[in-house]
Amino acid sequence: MISQWKKALVAIAFAVLAPLSVAQAISVPGGHGATVAGGSTISVGFSDPNQAGATVTITVSNDLPGPLHEETQLEVQLDADGKGSVSWDVASDWDQAVLFGGGASEMLVYVS
Repeated sequence: MISQWKKALVAIAFAVLAPLSVAQAISVPGGHGATVAGGSTISVGFSDPNQAGATVTITVSNDLPGPLHEETQLEVQLDADGKGSVSWDVASDWDQAVLFGGGASEMLVYVS
């Protein structure tokens, strides 16, 4: 009898925790650590099946301290599969950009 309860408990745990294992991801051309041209426009993608149909805010920062810090927000509308993208005009006076938000890991790109 205890064995059946354990099996039921494990099944419930998998059902509850399985959606949490789906990773959120930010994507840019060339991936993490890529170099993009200042003044160009690139596509910034985001995916998370758990947020399908939602709008996700991605913050893009020059990652500098204090008064030198600059950032902008990108609103990404996700489709029924939890995927979406938006264009970002790469700042020509930045050396790098860090993209984060929506629960995804940070994405770093260098600006040339």
